[in-house]
Amino acid sequence: MKKLIFLSALVCSGVTILFAQSGNSPSKQQYLLIFRFKSNFTPASQEAVQANIKHWQEYMGNLGQSGKLVSGFRPTNEGKTITGTDKTIKEGAYIANNESISSFILIRADSMDEAGEIAKRCPIFEFDGSVEIRPVMQTAK
Repeated sequence: MKKLIFLSALVCSGVTILFAQSGNSPSKQQYLLIFRFKSNFTPASQEAVQANIKHWQEYMGNLGQSGKLVSGFRPTNEGKTITGTDKTIKEGAYIANNESISSFILIRADSMDEAGEIAKRCPIFEFDGSVEIRPVMQTAK
């Protein structure tokens, strides 16, 4: 019986150590920043677009240099949305409330507040866009 209790304690402590090392500590928390813009958005000028591109390059470069950037993606406007029990297919990108996803990045931050501060520096706001911040959990390895 003592061997069974000892073995159970050993297994529990091993699982605890593995969980602690798996990157789930608060300082390793990852957040998804989802950037959206109005689907009918038209920039004021080509110069404004070029300036915004430069600001994005600086923003992403700073995140990369600071070690906060994990990954980033920019989907195309092509796609399909499948919905409901009858699996209805709609061609094109999903648009809700006249907003479409422009891009999304995965960052590291110590807290939701820090992720919010990172999001506030995003150039999407120059064109009246929005940023949704969501903590993520790793569900597959």
